[in-house]
Amino acid sequence: MLVLENSKDIDLMRNYYRASDMIDFWYFFPDASPLERLAICFDEKDYISNRDFFDSFESYRVDISKSERIIEGFESDGSTTDYVELFKKIKKVNENAVILFFDLRGKATKRYERLAGISVNVNIGEDVCIEAVGKGFDGREISKGKTIHERYYIPWFELRHLTIDNFHKYNIFEIDQDDYAKSREERINYLLSLGLHEDEFIDFIPKYYKRIPDFIWENLIQTVISQLEKNEEILTNYGYKNFAINGNTEGNECFLWQMYNKDRYI
Repeated sequence: MLVLENSKDIDLMRNYYRASDMIDFWYFFPDASPLERLAICFDEKDYISNRDFFDSFESYRVDISKSERIIEGFESDGSTTDYVELFKKIKKVNENAVILFFDLRGKATKRYERLAGISVNVNIGEDVCIEAVGKGFDGREISKGKTIHERYYIPWFELRHLTIDNFHKYNIFEIDQDDYAKSREERINYLLSLGLHEDEFIDFIPKYYKRIPDFIWENLIQTVISQLEKNEEILTNYGYKNFAINGNTEGNECFLWQMYNKDRYI
């Protein structure tokens, strides 16, 4: 196994897609990143040998080395998972697949309980485009191109003047109610496909779209957007010229926790 607490493991962990996404955001945006613990488990034997340690984590993702094609399609409803069975499934797809275990600060909510899913697409020196989905949705809808509820476009040299007072002047799109109804139906069907029951989540997904609350946008401006221009040189030096940052909300805060270059989000 590899663990974030071991500095010698960090470079090795950066060789994996999703581990690298989380480590890079933790590194470049330490005040914003909610990442607390991160570990990579290589196989069923590794898991069984360290079961108590891996079972102490709240969340997981399937990952693979950047030398291979990224693995998609292993969705979680957030409930307890049989990791031995999961390893059997992912190894059938690719023998080199691993499980990434992680903890974010605070108590994780269900994926339908969040106020927003958010993606910040950054072109250093040019612009920032923020795309979001609202209550009951999460960042999956954006990253997989399912839907967008709100979009904001901010020229790079206006970032320094951005506040919650002028934020909405940069709004260039808001979904209409007919299209929102379609996205809501797709969201419901997706949650059902995870094995959830409709009565668990239906009250969390509004029938009519309402804008994401300003306190969410204010938190995003303070924790992430305000740091972009300050970190321009170091981001560019590390090869982050065109990249995306994304995640969700937890409570009244933005919980963005991963970033990756544009070759991953085109």
